[in-house]
Amino acid sequence: MTEIEKEFFRVIKLFADNDCLKHVVLIGSWAEHIYQNTEMLPNGITALKTLDIDFLVKNLRLPQPPINLESLAIGEGFAVDNDSLLGTTKIRTGSRLEIEFLINQKGAGTESVYRTALGVTAQALRGLDLLLYETKTIDYLGAEITVPIPEAYIIHKTIINATRNNETKREKDRVSIHSIFPHLNKEKYSLLLDKATKKQRKAIDDFWLENPMATFSSKAIFFADC
Repeated sequence: MTEIEKEFFRVIKLFADNDCLKHVVLIGSWAEHIYQNTEMLPNGITALKTLDIDFLVKNLRLPQPPINLESLAIGEGFAVDNDSLLGTTKIRTGSRLEIEFLINQKGAGTESVYRTALGVTAQALRGLDLLLYETKTIDYLGAEITVPIPEAYIIHKTIINATRNNETKREKDRVSIHSIFPHLNKEKYSLLLDKATKKQRKAIDDFWLENPMATFSSKAIFFADC
């Protein structure tokens, strides 16, 4: 285990020890680390190591009674501050890993941030339904951690790729998509693809038109053998 992986596990232990893991979904690129280290996907298919760890809060009103994850993190030696523009919570480790929180914006909600019962302030974004509801909870070094299933993770990445402002991050996502895609469950991917809205389907089709794979059909009927 590398030093940065040890720091990541330290974050997971903080959440596990304080009964927080069941209230969040790990949705950022570190989900790929979970996939590969729990045999959800073959090890070595992606070259991950980012400094961002993103958690999606499942319900802003849970747990009850509320806890204060910010204070708990400080007590364990983490640094805690707030984004200067949004006011969202950032928890930082000694090796510069940065933990941030998101929440799925529902209905007619207009708030850009929400204070949650976890004691952290999360950024509200739309379009996170796949990552919130298509998940799997799996044992990772003794901790029960929830991640999106790989099929949902990849569909979401293809939908948002063109909207990413940072070209470096767009390219990193393109590499991940191409690396993971051949290993997906074709039936599950097709089912999720069929549920996509017209706007989402257009974004998916546009992505593959611009970033083709020889064995790919945007209608999800041709897959490489794994």
